[in-house]
This record gives sequence, C-alpha cells and structure tokens, in this order.
Amino acid sequence: MIRSTFPYMDNGNRFGESLPEQIAKHILTKIMKGDLVPGDKIVEDAVATELQTSRAPVREALYLLQVDNIVERIPRKGTVVKSLTSLEIREYTEVMIGLIQMALDFSKDKWTAERIENLTLKLESMTEMFAVNELLGYQQKATLLTNYLFEVAENKALSKFYRESVYILNVFAQVKWTIETMNFYHHKMQKLIHWIKENDIEKAKEIIPDLLLETLD
Repeated sequence: MIRSTFPYMDNGNRFGESLPEQIAKHILTKIMKGDLVPGDKIVEDAVATELQTSRAPVREALYLLQVDNIVERIPRKGTVVKSLTSLEIREYTEVMIGLIQMALDFSKDKWTAERIENLTLKLESMTEMFAVNELLGYQQKATLLTNYLFEVAENKALSKFYRESVYILNVFAQVKWTIETMNFYHHKMQKLIHWIKENDIEKAKEIIPDLLLETLD
C-alpha cells in the first residue's frame, strides 16, 4: 500500500517505475533532504513497515541504491548511507547530458508528423503545469517528455543506461528545484522542442548542457 507515500502516483504506476524503483526513490529523497545522513543504517523491516510492503522489494531497492553507490553493505552492520556529494550529482548530470545528446543523434530523421504532434502535446502538458506553478506536476511531465526522446531514438542500450540513472536526478529535482528553476528550464525546453521541430538536431543538442547544468544551482 505504497500510494500514500508516493503522492505522484495515481491509479497505479503511471510513470513506468517498478515498486523497488519507487522505494529506492523514497529512500534517496530522505538522503537528499538530510533525514538520512552518511553512516545511518537502513533497516529493511523498518522501511517495509513504513511503506506497508514486504521486505523483498525493499531489499531490491537497496540493491539498486548500492549499484549506484548511494548505499553500501558493511559486514555485521548492514546497509548504510554513503555520502552523495554535489560533485557526484554534477557527474550524474554530465552523464545525463551525454545520454540525451546521443538520444537526439539517434532520433535524427525519425521525427515523423505523428511523433512531432506527440512531442508538442507533451510540451503542452508541461506548459499547463508551468502556468499554475505546479512544480511536482511539471517535473513529472518533463520526465515524460525526456522519456519520449529516448523512445524515438529507438536504441535499447541507450534507453537502459538512461533508466538506470534518471531517478537520482529526478529525486534531486524534487528536493532542490524552485519556481525560478522551473521558469529557466521551461524557457530552455521550449527552445529545444523548437529546434527538434525544425529538424536541427545540432542546435537542439547545444541546449542540453545549459538545460541541465543550470538547474544544479
């Protein structure tokens, strides 16, 4: 019964995340907010009780976080929080810049009229959230639009790398973004979509570094 803990979920898993991924994001949010600090132990039973789920998905969530170097398993102590520094967040962001730029390269000449229409609709959904200053809703819509770039790219390996990294940056955005961040991001995103529609992928790629790096401040 994890819905109450994840307010962005509605009528099931709309955004394609498995239960362990959701739990991992929940734990990561606590780390970024400072509710869990480096050295703190994460107890599977406690997390399972809090989220009203079984231990199995919690164990898998902790494995996901361990793979991403967010937590570590220490003999006779269990799973503890490692530090997630500003430098590490920047490194994740730089990797994401490269992944999105590669997705744009792979998407070249694949933007049919139908796909352009779908892209436009996703930007309109973002704009609706932007117009009412709905920050969390805006972030969710922005993720759906970015996901679509990888869908159009049609490269399974690239999509896999993207999925393995994106939730950390999504959680960072949920914790750190402000209305001012959203204003900056939306302006850049409009330019990005404009150049995709113009089939100028190189100019679209040029926007990505600013689009992501400026949101770290």
